Amino acid sequence: MKPWASGPIELKNHAIEHLGKGSPFDLRIALISIDNSIELAIRTYLGLPKRSRGAPGPSRQELESIKNSFPGLLDLFEKHAQQHLDGIELGDIEWYHKLRNQLYHEGNGITVEKQQVDAYYQIVKILIENLFGEEGVKEPIRENGDSATRLGLFVQKWALLDKELRSKAKAYLPKDKHRTGPLHTIVDALYAKGIDLREIRKDLMTLSQIRNSIVHTGTGSEEILEGSIKKVDTILTRLGEVA
Repeated sequence: MKPWASGPIELKNHAIEHLGKGSPFDLRIALISIDNSIELAIRTYLGLPKRSRGAPGPSRQELESIKNSFPGLLDLFEKHAQQHLDGIELGDIEWYHKLRNQLYHEGNGITVEKQQVDAYYQIVKILIENLFGEEGVKEPIRENGDSATRLGLFVQKWALLDKELRSKAKAYLPKDKHRTGPLHTIVDALYAKGIDLREIRKDLMTLSQIRNSIVHTGTGSEEILEGSIKKVDTILTRLGEVA
């Protein structure tokens, strides 16, 4: 594991310890730690020398311009790290960051659902793995066992689906513009190349709407989540059949 990854990973592991305990206080601390981990991971990656990052990055002037701006940080990350965004939607991170600010500055009486914290935790795991490799997402021992919720599992599954479909796009589509954007547009571009995945297109659009709604509200019935997880598994099986 690279030395510059230790800070974000330590914050991530601190979050899972509190998430496992599950009290209102622990859930607030977990959400704040996750958000701090994400911000530190992105700032660390963007600030690395080109040789360490393996790709060109922002100028010193660009980094200075977003010193105190989280939205600006996400914009810069999107500009210089598109290759590390598979499985991640920056809008989710921005939404949770606003929730974190509410907890941090107006914490008295504000509660956060375990499902929401777990969903954000899955996002930080994906981000750290994308930036620093699999070593960064090995789980620490949890005090109260597995703390994953159905929403957390859905976020995990959706990220796998996102990565798998974008992997197909990178294999079959020559232009970068066809590899980004909503997943259903990638299905359309693949179809133009002779790979017929039209039967999953409607499900993709429905699942995307469900995901965005539930991830941002933390309120989704077990029935909806269970059905969505099964649909994602079905689509993943179908994608596995594509050579």
